[in-house]
Amino acid sequence: MRSKNISEIVTYEKIRKWSKGDIITITAGTGMGKSYFIKNKLYAFAEKNKKRILMLIHRTNCVDQFNNEIITAKKADIIDIKTYQYLESLYKNNRKFDFSKYEYIVCDEFHYFMSDARFNKTTDISLEVLLNQMDVVKIFMSATSDAMKTYIRERKGMTTIDYEIPISYNFIQKLKFFMKDETMEKFMEEAIERAKEGKQDNKGIFFIQSAEKAYNLYKKYEKNCLFCCGKSDKHYKYVNSDKIKNMLKSERFEEQFLITTTCLDAGVNIKDENVKHIVIDNKDLYSLIQCMGRKRLENDRDKIYVYIKAINNKQIGGMETQIKNKIKMADFLMEHTVKEFIEKFPREYDHSNIVYTDTVDEEDKGTFKVNDLMYVKCNRDLCDIEFMKMRGRFGYCKYLAHEFGFQDEETGEYHYSVEDEEYDDKLEVYLNSIIGLKLYKKEQNELAIISNIKRNGKLMKSLNSINSCFDEEGIKYHIIDYTDWKRTLENGIKNIYYGKKYWVVNSLNNVCQEKG
Repeated sequence: MRSKNISEIVTYEKIRKWSKGDIITITAGTGMGKSYFIKNKLYAFAEKNKKRILMLIHRTNCVDQFNNEIITAKKADIIDIKTYQYLESLYKNNRKFDFSKYEYIVCDEFHYFMSDARFNKTTDISLEVLLNQMDVVKIFMSATSDAMKTYIRERKGMTTIDYEIPISYNFIQKLKFFMKDETMEKFMEEAIERAKEGKQDNKGIFFIQSAEKAYNLYKKYEKNCLFCCGKSDKHYKYVNSDKIKNMLKSERFEEQFLITTTCLDAGVNIKDENVKHIVIDNKDLYSLIQCMGRKRLENDRDKIYVYIKAINNKQIGGMETQIKNKIKMADFLMEHTVKEFIEKFPREYDHSNIVYTDTVDEEDKGTFKVNDLMYVKCNRDLCDIEFMKMRGRFGYCKYLAHEFGFQDEETGEYHYSVEDEEYDDKLEVYLNSIIGLKLYKKEQNELAIISNIKRNGKLMKSLNSINSCFDEEGIKYHIIDYTDWKRTLENGIKNIYYGKKYWVVNSLNNVCQEKG
């Protein structure tokens, strides 16, 4: 049975009932007609009633693509397009935007306010400005809207009028998780070989959170790839902007692979039946879901294979620790006075930007405030992590498999695969086997090889690099360096290691003393 689209659910009769100040939410997955509804149905209603629409978008590439469509369709007389960041820049600098000429404000991909709050400290500015506009109808649209709907209703105490089409992930043919960065190269090489054999259905999109990692992968397979990242990133100079513009206009790319950061995680459409593979290296769950939606399905037979960089339970533990550290100052401030906060954290700056300074009156008296969106985002992430931990080994993979319909509701059995499931067990067994031993140059090199920590494709061998990675990924081991000053005799020969540095591995769960 064919699913209804948004234009069939949000009828003209319902639009007529909307009043100034109403908050409308529209939740639907890719291809369910959210943008079509705005560009056609709402446009026609606004044009007939001599009203205008302000469309807010969160990615520059989305603005370019949407602008092209509006101009081509000759609808720019009714629909204006701006970015959320534009509003944030205005209000951050004590300037204002004139909303008075609009009847409708459409907030496209409005999960932006919370998802980008993990790195953008000003998303709360644009949200606050928009929620305070009481003379317009505000329409919030997204495929991942639950978190923001809850925030608006529970944290802001506002009522929403909700329209929703349940999201189905039956377009995913196969779900696979991989552990190592090298696996992405393996995917590419296999697809390139298939292309040489004349097979067409081997195009892929790689979404990689790190622009540096994305660029390095692109550089290795440059003749087969198109590269994209955000304009503010230092790697943008390697982006072929003309090809990206053509891709946004034609909604397809000619190369075999598109390698991009999350600058294309929402709003951008790719319509090409030969794009069958979506590879995602991104830890944020909401962005991850958005990435899968960039490939538009052409028909019921159009399926995709999804490959996701796995996060093991050690890494989940590390993420949990990092988030708790991020909100530590905010937690204290919310439970104590500003005076107590200053006494607790004298001359300290909240590097997470969740606690910030602001003026509270005309006398320019300052105070500390909590960025509520960033704070709630962190706590939602902690909640997700808790659910992952409850699922046991490979909790992240099981959590996503459940979300995407790859768990049998009756038996509880999961239907996904994980590359090299024993990799992390092997590392832990190895680290346990060398706890307390003196590791000289040869053994240090062996530790580096087995730990397999790489930056820009180069194996990291320094103590600081390995410790930093262990800490980041929640691997509960720590390396300490010492110098051997003992003048012991071994078989009548003086200690050949005299004056040499060595490492000792300790377990943070059960700290051991060095042996010997």
